[in-house]
Amino acid sequence: MMKKVLIVGSGGQGGPCASILARNAQVAEILLTDIDPSIARRVADKVRSEKIKTAALNAMDTEAVANAAKGADVVIDLVMPWMAKHVMQGALQAGAHYVNTAFDTPFWGELAEGKPLSLEREFRDAGLTALLGCGMAPGFINVLIRQQADKLDSVESIKIRLGKGKTGGGPYDEIILPWNPGWAPFQALKDCADEAICFEKGKYGKVPPYSGIESWEFAAPLGDKLVSHHSHEEPYSLPHTIGKGLQYCDFKYYISYHPAALVSLGLANSEEIEVGGVKVKPLDVCAAVLPKAGNAFIEEDPAAFEYQDTHVFMDMVAEIKGRKAGTPMTWRVNCPKMTAPAQKIYDLFGTSLVNVALPAVTGAACVTAGTKKGVIFAEELNPEDFLSALKATGYPYVWNVTQA
Repeated sequence: MMKKVLIVGSGGQGGPCASILARNAQVAEILLTDIDPSIARRVADKVRSEKIKTAALNAMDTEAVANAAKGADVVIDLVMPWMAKHVMQGALQAGAHYVNTAFDTPFWGELAEGKPLSLEREFRDAGLTALLGCGMAPGFINVLIRQQADKLDSVESIKIRLGKGKTGGGPYDEIILPWNPGWAPFQALKDCADEAICFEKGKYGKVPPYSGIESWEFAAPLGDKLVSHHSHEEPYSLPHTIGKGLQYCDFKYYISYHPAALVSLGLANSEEIEVGGVKVKPLDVCAAVLPKAGNAFIEEDPAAFEYQDTHVFMDMVAEIKGRKAGTPMTWRVNCPKMTAPAQKIYDLFGTSLVNVALPAVTGAACVTAGTKKGVIFAEELNPEDFLSALKATGYPYVWNVTQA
C-alpha cells in the first residue's frame, strides 16, 4: 500500500503529482522536495493539505535522497531524466520502490546494446521495483500498446505518433506566437536536437532529428500534420519488452516551427560558442527565455478551461501491426488530450494537468501493490490492473481502440 511518498522535483509535474496524491485516501504523508525549496513551498501552499511536508533536496546527492526516502513506500522521481540513476540509488538504499516518467542515460545505451540494465539485479534482489517511463508518453501509451500486443500472436511493427494544434486565432499563430513546450525547456529543446532511435529490421539504429518526415492523419480537428523522428523512450524499451518477433518501432512528433528553426540554426546546440568575448551554450540561452514548466501548476486558471477544452487539441496514436492465427491484423489506439474536460478533472484532483502525473501515481500504486521486481518499464505492468486503478480514481478519460 502507498502510505508515504517522496516526490523528488516540485516543478512541472511535482505540483500535479502532489495535488493528486493529497486526495488519495490511502496516502498519509507526502514529502515534496526540490533543490529550490521555495518551489515546493509554493506548491504546498496551493494544494493546502496537511499531508504535505516540504524540504530541500539535491537529486544528484544519493545519500540525501536515501535519507529523505527513509520510511517511504515509493519515490516518485520528476527531475531531469539523466538524474534518474542517482535517485534510484537513493530509493534502493532506503528500501523504497521507485517510479519516474522519463529516462535516458544509462538505460538508452544499455537497451540498444543489449546490456544488463543498471541496478536491475540490486532492485530485484531487494524485492523492489524500479518503474521507468510511466508518464503519458512514455507510460500510458506503452500500457495501451501492451494491451493490444497481447491480442496478437506476433507483432510486426509499432508506430507512435503525437500531434498538437489549436483552432481559432490568427492564421499565422503557429509561426508568430511564442513557443511554450509545456515541460522543462532545456529537455524539450534537447529532445528536438538529438538523434532519434529507430528500431528497424530487428535492430536499433540512430536517425537524424527531423528525418523520416511524413504526413499523418490525426483525429479531428487536427487532421493531417507533418511528423518526423523524435528522440524518445518508447523505441528503446518496447523492442526489449514486447518480443513476438517485433521488427520495427519508432516515435514521431508533429513538426513545430519554433524548435525546428532553432535546431536548424544551431541554437539548440550544447557546444559552447564565443559571443563578444563570453562563452555561452546556445541551448542554455534559448532555454533561459522559454516559459518554465513549474509555473503552469502554480498559475493554473480555471477561467481558461473552456477555451482550452474547445481550442487546444492533442492526439496520441499507436498503431500495432501483427498477426493472429496467421491473419494480418492492425490495432489503432487514439488518445485525445488527457487534460479535458479540464474543470471536471480540476474538481477531482485540484489540477487539470494530470496527463503525466496521474499515470505516474497510478504506476506507483501498482508497484506498491505488487508487480514484477527489478527494473521494469510501463508496458511490463499488467495493463488491466493499471487501467482499472486509473479508472478507480474517477478520471473521466476515454480513449479509442479500433481494428484497422
